[in-house]
Amino acid sequence: MKETSTKRQQELMDELSRLGNMIRGSLVHTTRKCGRKTCPCAHGGPGHPVCLLSTSTVMSRNQMTYISKENEETAAAGVAAYKRAWEIIVEISGLNLASLKKSGSKRKSSLQ
Repeated sequence: MKETSTKRQQELMDELSRLGNMIRGSLVHTTRKCGRKTCPCAHGGPGHPVCLLSTSTVMSRNQMTYISKENEETAAAGVAAYKRAWEIIVEISGLNLASLKKSGSKRKSSLQ
């Protein structure tokens, strides 16, 4: 069992090292006014579609960062990579905890 667990941990660590540029946050698609007085959006018309990266900050409101259309795909890949990194960390943590519990029960039985 320990060899399987160690092998899985190594697979996860390898995958983690291959993840690309990670970005913490989530993408939000919404509309905004452009600010030109002659634009229909300034007079109640439809706004212009924009993509924003929402990132939480400590003791503050969420920070919204504009993402250009050219960078939207790159940002989405970064957000997905960050999410996958957390999934890997949670799984590795679970494997480590299971290993600790198993070694603890072996030690208890040898003490009795």
